[in-house]
Amino acid sequence: MKMRKSKAKQGIIATAQKLIRKKGYSNINVTEIAYVAKVSVGTLYYHFPKGKVDILAEIMSRKLEGFVVEFNREVGVEKVLEKEMGLDDTLRWFFKKVIELRRPDRYFLSAIQSEMLDNPGEYMAFVEKYQSTDGLQQAMGILSEAIMKAAESEAAGLGKVVEKQNTIQRVIGLLMSYQIIFPGYFGDDDEFVDLALRFFHEILKA
Repeated sequence: MKMRKSKAKQGIIATAQKLIRKKGYSNINVTEIAYVAKVSVGTLYYHFPKGKVDILAEIMSRKLEGFVVEFNREVGVEKVLEKEMGLDDTLRWFFKKVIELRRPDRYFLSAIQSEMLDNPGEYMAFVEKYQSTDGLQQAMGILSEAIMKAAESEAAGLGKVVEKQNTIQRVIGLLMSYQIIFPGYFGDDDEFVDLALRFFHEILKA
């Protein structure tokens, strides 16, 4: 029985991913997901009590774990430190690498934005679940450690980086999500990175 339940859950997730890519998150509903996945609506809600938003949270959590594995393989703190770059060059390199690795998931990042606009209350619950994943905490830890190491050689900015860390991550993370979802939204990626660096330094000054 557990195996069948697990198979049903995997089928729901796989089906939802395909439908989101094909039709867009806002254009699908739980009935369609259940029908295409060949499960009952009751089975879908058994695994995902809040429907689409729970399915999306599960998809993004899994994608995030995969992103962290890829991020560690291609980046990793040790590889960053080996480059012996200053703070700005470290940030520039990180921003471009995150955009490169996350852009294939832009359909799902767009779905998060859609959920935020359609249902702010449920979105906040989703964010809590999404941001509490081990993968995201690990990714943020990698980024934070590399930034701190790079900032050590620029002592005047290190304290501010620590103090403003959450604000920096939220503001630049939001801007980056739009650049990933809509390539060219802030110009090409190099132009966006220049903009993100300006925001970074303006936040430090505040």
